[in-house]
Amino acid sequence: MPPTDAFQGEITEAMIYEAIADVLDPELDEPLVTLGFIDHVQVDGSDVTVVFKLPTFWCAPNFAYLMAADLRARVRVLPGVRSARVVLLDHCTEDEITAGVNRGLSFAEVFPDEALEDEELEELRRTFLRKGFLMRQDALLRQMLKAGLDEATIATLRLADFSIDETANVAFATVQGKTVQLEGVGHSAVVYLRRRVSLGLSQGLDDPLIIDDQGQALQRGGLTAFLRRSRSVRLSIMFNTSMCKSLFRTRYEGAGSSEAHRDREGDNV
Repeated sequence: MPPTDAFQGEITEAMIYEAIADVLDPELDEPLVTLGFIDHVQVDGSDVTVVFKLPTFWCAPNFAYLMAADLRARVRVLPGVRSARVVLLDHCTEDEITAGVNRGLSFAEVFPDEALEDEELEELRRTFLRKGFLMRQDALLRQMLKAGLDEATIATLRLADFSIDETANVAFATVQGKTVQLEGVGHSAVVYLRRRVSLGLSQGLDDPLIIDDQGQALQRGGLTAFLRRSRSVRLSIMFNTSMCKSLFRTRYEGAGSSEAHRDREGDNV
């Protein structure tokens, strides 16, 4: 943890929200902040508490533990923070998760009778990162097809041929010296590339733009299978997200993403 005496400024609530802005609900592939799941942040000098809620009392403890641990990890590394505490409210294992995470214990130490070990919990995290990667890729591929790019052309695109204007929510593909504008996918494209980094997939400018979640390039005649899989993932995540947001709004009387602390609309991690 950074020494507090090296930090001369004041820790603010805005700084905490910025630090936790990329902490995801792993199943929904959206930030807790933009989902509205952060109940509040309390700053008392160099001591910080983050309080969060989930859509139901029975949300899976392993998912909840990942979120709590990630929140605390983001806050702990901020300069000037002496202690970082995370509190989970209104959950069937809130006491165990709150106590365990703040003591720095692993999931297996807190829930020794659960089937999941910590290694499997990290693999679960990667599984959801892969799903988020495929969901964003689906949006990108479908917009490429809508813009008139065929399978053969898409397969030849490299990262060097691709650029993004996130402010305008637009991406661009350079094909044989001409620029093709891809409307409405700038935010998704940014997240797609970030998920690619998180999964440790290739990032060289000469690497293919479109690869699967194992790093394999699109093969001749393989686009239909690509789209079938990514569409299935996208629809599953969209359904879960819609259901969880609805449950959360119902449970907390209208709370949700519209009340979340955010700088702008759209994807931001």
